Amino acid sequence: MQDDRFLTKIFDSSRGPQPLSDSATTAVPSVLLQQGARRVPIVAAAAIILHALAWVFPLAVSGDLFEEFTRVWDWLPPTIAIAASTGILVATKMLSIPSRLTVKLGLLYQVVLSYTMAFSVYWDTFGNFTADQLEFDVVGMTMVAIWMLFFTVLVPARPRNALIALLASSTAPGLVYLLSSSVGEAPALAPLHFFFVFVFPYLLVTLCAFGTAHIVYQLGQAVSAAREMGSYRLEDRLGEGGMGEVWRASHRMLARPAAVKLVRADSLGWDQETALARFEREAQVTAALQSPHTVELYDYGVSENGTIYYVMELLDGIDLDEMVKKHGALPAERVVHILRQVCASLGEAHRRALVHRDVKPANIFLCKRAFEYDFVKVLDFGLVRKQSTVDPEAPANELSQMGMVMGTPAYIAPEVINGEPADARSDIYAVGCVVYWLLTGEKVFDSPTLAALLVAHASKEPVPPSERADAKIPDSLDALVLDCLKKDPADRVQSADEIVERLRTVEFGDPWTQKRAEDWWAIVA
Repeated sequence: MQDDRFLTKIFDSSRGPQPLSDSATTAVPSVLLQQGARRVPIVAAAAIILHALAWVFPLAVSGDLFEEFTRVWDWLPPTIAIAASTGILVATKMLSIPSRLTVKLGLLYQVVLSYTMAFSVYWDTFGNFTADQLEFDVVGMTMVAIWMLFFTVLVPARPRNALIALLASSTAPGLVYLLSSSVGEAPALAPLHFFFVFVFPYLLVTLCAFGTAHIVYQLGQAVSAAREMGSYRLEDRLGEGGMGEVWRASHRMLARPAAVKLVRADSLGWDQETALARFEREAQVTAALQSPHTVELYDYGVSENGTIYYVMELLDGIDLDEMVKKHGALPAERVVHILRQVCASLGEAHRRALVHRDVKPANIFLCKRAFEYDFVKVLDFGLVRKQSTVDPEAPANELSQMGMVMGTPAYIAPEVINGEPADARSDIYAVGCVVYWLLTGEKVFDSPTLAALLVAHASKEPVPPSERADAKIPDSLDALVLDCLKKDPADRVQSADEIVERLRTVEFGDPWTQKRAEDWWAIVA
């Protein structure tokens, strides 16, 4: 997992757990609703710019805007269009409006702009024409028709709703012309003449646009079906990396959001059969982990196209990598509070002879859960290995798989770099690197190249964290971090339980409490 940000985005701290998608309450595939909702404000912003330019050009040509917009119908339609566009833009950007409601507002906006365009084109335009002179080639197909097609394609909606909006929009040219002729601003037309000039062309546009909407809807349904993994439906992609993708998902029957990680077998460096066999074995072992500080695995399986997936709980919080980058190094007492929980998770795994092999800040999540704050979850147990067994199907050179399976270079143990198998003490080394990051805001070694970084971890002694931290670090904690970072596994702290035991000797004048944690979360929330 060379991309450190890959699993960081599994649990988006700014968004937290989400309700069931719109697809749970409407026939529209959620992928269409999300696309439509995102595009409505974009269309509104584009409309504002285009209308503003329509005012600027006459001013640039004539030098006097009022010469071009002397009558109320010259400036009122574009003014209404700009106001409507601004309202849509503000509402969708400033308010937390569901995707379904955003799309419906967009359809109403489509009708409003159709009428402003019709008034700009048809009002007080044909006063010098006779009924015989008014043919289709004179009237032409106005921007209303282009707008109807454009909006329908760009903002997918439920076909029935799209049809209603299209029919309403198609009435704009005809109704505006009838109003214009009723006040003597345009010649009256015979019904059949009126139909073929102002009604029939827009009905054709409506049929074409509706057909397009229906095709897009069907494609969206196909994509939605393809995004179903077992009983879970993928709703929103949270991140991607070299191994695959992570999606927010919802269960089709349970009101429980989840995170689904998709893993491509070829990204693991193994053939499909080997990857599936290893995945099933390791996922079963991982699902048996019971520590409350280990991310919970709900389900796992293989999709029809051979993609491996597993379903995890969706958390509300922030990973330690992002936390330090945003808020700086943590006080030592808070680091100890976090470390105890990390060791509880890893301790259970190690007692089951499982090695995590990718312990790093991005895989440790700090969250708020119900009324608990600073509750730790250790992530990405999906590719652990039993340290007591040798897998004949595994790659011979594990270091060559480091970027994908064996770990992250900035947190990798010296023995792994030297080609030895990883064991629990390799995770302990990584824990030392994580604590170093939390206390100082810096990595143990931050070499400019991968080769130099590996050499540093394999042979260079680290600078004590107390010499690089701005805040005071107790001597016992400083020594514990250095003991976790010993090059020889035999000299290193031997277990997570030993770390917890040594933490009992670390004393603080102001220990980290739930009240302090709650106050911190109240500030950053």
